[in-house]
Amino acid sequence: MTLFGRERRAKERYRPLATVVFTVRSGKDPGRVSSPVTGEGQDVSSTGMSVITPRLAPDGIHIMYDTLMTYRNRIDATIFPEGKPPIRVQGTAIWFRAAEAQPGFYIFGMRFDEETPSLEELRFSSRKDPG
Repeated sequence: MTLFGRERRAKERYRPLATVVFTVRSGKDPGRVSSPVTGEGQDVSSTGMSVITPRLAPDGIHIMYDTLMTYRNRIDATIFPEGKPPIRVQGTAIWFRAAEAQPGFYIFGMRFDEETPSLEELRFSSRKDPG
């Protein structure tokens, strides 16, 4: 993704598709956590990924912010790469939009709180052509 023709990503992304199960934790009330949502992870790097999801606000908790947009909500996710152990990540959604390829679905970009080097090794074993 580019903004005005300039690439903003600091780390190379690759296109393995993996099942992702995530919950959203309220930034205003951290004890309030959504039920799990199953999506599809793509464009993964050690610092973030995008997720295609059927729900943008599970249990009424929006992936990015509370209803007044004054608190940043948190995402806890588990990535299930094919043939590899699950990988847990935490972070925040930094953008979202409707998923053009799947009507009724959404896509959001997630930035991880910490770099996850174990995702880098997937780049070589799971690389798929973007087309």
